[in-house]
Amino acid sequence: MLNMEQMGIKKTMCLSDGREVVYRTSFKENRPPRETPLIVLNNGLVCGNAWWYYTIKLFDSIGVPYLLHEYRGHFDGNYVADKQKVNLQQFSQDLEEILDGIDADKVVMVGHSMGVNVTLHYLFARPERVLAMALISGTPIAPGDYLFNFKYAKHLLPLLFIDNPIKDSICNKLWQTSRYNPLAVKLVHILGTDPERVPAKIIKWYMRDLASIDFRVFVQLVREMENFNVIQELQTVKIPSLVIGGTKDPLCPLPLQKMLHENLKGSEFLVIPGSRHVPQIDNPELVNGRILSLMKRVS
Repeated sequence: MLNMEQMGIKKTMCLSDGREVVYRTSFKENRPPRETPLIVLNNGLVCGNAWWYYTIKLFDSIGVPYLLHEYRGHFDGNYVADKQKVNLQQFSQDLEEILDGIDADKVVMVGHSMGVNVTLHYLFARPERVLAMALISGTPIAPGDYLFNFKYAKHLLPLLFIDNPIKDSICNKLWQTSRYNPLAVKLVHILGTDPERVPAKIIKWYMRDLASIDFRVFVQLVREMENFNVIQELQTVKIPSLVIGGTKDPLCPLPLQKMLHENLKGSEFLVIPGSRHVPQIDNPELVNGRILSLMKRVS
């Protein structure tokens, strides 16, 4: 079965707070090659690396340098120790230390879902390092008002945020065993991807990674995303930008992608008919081709 170990070369780095983080690259050396910009792939909310399978497969085959950062508190079981630092700003700061550590001069950021939030956090902190960015299935504001195109969805989120050890224990158990639940697997296949285009083995890989993450990580990051709003900041961005969205995305519906596009001056907007929340796995040829075109513009 496919697994994370097939995704690039696994490396670790000890950060300034003593925390060891994992990242993966296409290059064995400590530094990325200088011929082309380094592409940084930022994962979505409690997402593993499965959604980048075709992207990395292509990049490896044609020699495009990339870095995939695994957020702290996710796959290492360190949520309790990292609780205060499982947030968008910290993910951005961790990425900054990694890029400084490998002496990455200029990068092209590619964010998917919550990775769009991480990308924007990083861009506003270090604009001189980011040459261009691709934002896939993301949002510039709190997504609750648009979730599932259901106007009352936001009012249900407080139930998720109830701080109760019994609730958390039950939810965590259901979460960690969801990979064995055929209904849960089917829902992810239908809501996250185009089931006619995406093989079941990709979904199984994603579900296995998901089960290794503490449910409280999900709750904590959803809460933070509900306080996210960068509409004003977007209007100061001057780098080449590509916004990508699917017409059938139930989690970050297309109006959110339009909002990103309309507030990013001069941005390109790629709408993929029939695609759900993960266009890069639904239609990899189209999405990866546009990412490479964006990279070539700034190379």
